[in-house]
Amino acid sequence: MIDLEYSRYMTELLMDNRLTEKLRSHRFDTLRKMRGIAAQYKEEGFLPELVETVFCKKADFIMRAKTKAELEEIIKPSSPRYSGGIFYPGNPYHVEEEELILWSKTSLKAPLISQGYKRYQELFEKYVKDEARNEAA
Repeated sequence: MIDLEYSRYMTELLMDNRLTEKLRSHRFDTLRKMRGIAAQYKEEGFLPELVETVFCKKADFIMRAKTKAELEEIIKPSSPRYSGGIFYPGNPYHVEEEELILWSKTSLKAPLISQGYKRYQELFEKYVKDEARNEAA
């Protein structure tokens, strides 16, 4: 389904006659990069629905971006910031579903600190608890 969404966003970009060619080009490039990131997440075995949500949310940000600097921020991974013993969204383009994917990848490399595990658990329960239960059944 990501390919269908990707095509839809690309078509929308082509049809938008209000954009400068420079901004259109930057958006095209960023959408292509985001498509590659989504393909990598899918290849790594993450739930297709979760990956599609990440792609669509990031693509929506891309479609509204007005500058190359905004696009560069949007394409960055949704890494949280840590303050006062709590993890928070890292920037205005933060996508929690992508943060969940990043926590999952991190947890495979090393044990998470307690605050990280708590945030991972919160996101897991919020976004994939039911899907995980259905997969196990």
